[in-house]
This record gives sequence, C-alpha cells and structure tokens, in this order.
Amino acid sequence: MADKDDLDVGEEEVKSGGKKKLILIIVLVVVLLGGAAAAYFLLFSGSGDAGAEESAEATLVNEPSIYLSLDPVFVVDFMVDGRQRYVQLNMTVMSKNAEQVDAVKLHMPLIRNSLVLLFSSQSFEELKSIEGRVALKQASLDAINGILEQETGQRGMDSVLFTNFVMQ
Repeated sequence: MADKDDLDVGEEEVKSGGKKKLILIIVLVVVLLGGAAAAYFLLFSGSGDAGAEESAEATLVNEPSIYLSLDPVFVVDFMVDGRQRYVQLNMTVMSKNAEQVDAVKLHMPLIRNSLVLLFSSQSFEELKSIEGRVALKQASLDAINGILEQETGQRGMDSVLFTNFVMQ
C-alpha cells in the first residue's frame, strides 16, 4: 500500500511539472506574439520611420496639390557693369501635404530670409538663361525643404513655381 501511495504522489508531481511547462510555453508564445504585433504596428501603422514614409507617400499621391503663394514679391538688386539691375519674382510652392504647407506658413520669415540670400547670391547673367532659372528653382526648392526638414523633421514641398520673373 505504501508503494501505491508513493506512485500516486509521483504521478501528481509529473502532472504538476507538465502543467508548469505548458504554462511557461504559453507565456513565451504570448510574449513572442506581442513582440511581433508591436513590430508590425511600428513598421506599418505610421509610427515607424520607414513604414510611415511609404504609407504617407502612397496616401499623398491621391491627394490634390495645394498651392501657397510666397507673398510679397521678391526684389533683388544686382550691380552689372556699373549699372543697377533688378530681378523681381513671384513664387508659389506646391505640395500634397497640408501639414507641411502650414509649416511653410509658420516658418515663413526663416524661409524668406533663406530665399533672399539665395537670390542675391546669383549671377544676373546666369539668370538670363533658362538653365539658370531652372537651377534657381531647384535651389529654392532645396532651401525650403531643408528648412522644413530642420524644423519639422520632414521635407514637404514638391515643386517651386515662378509665377512672375522680371529682369531689368
């Protein structure tokens, strides 16, 4: 009879040890699934960097463009062969990202300052050519996006449009 009681106690120890292992395995599986869910959320829900940029770009492709005129007009003077010359230009920026358009409005003094410095560093002769104007458009876009990236962490303007460009 003592042997039978010993056998019952041993079976109970094996059963309880098996239950502990099963509980441990279930806890590990739940933790792994939670980690996988968190990784998926960070990568694809907009909280992670790479997934957020891709999903935001896909969303913005379908959005209409938003235009913002950079008023007032820019006027830059040049000395060319001892004569005073002027360039007057109106600019509009284009983006599909409304938040970044609002950021341009917020940081307009910094953007205008950067653009005035950019325009005044140009050569009057280079601005006479189409290539010079295209290069200035690209440099303007880079300057604006650089400020947006510095201030908001992301670029946001798709294009710069010269709506008026007068040289005299």
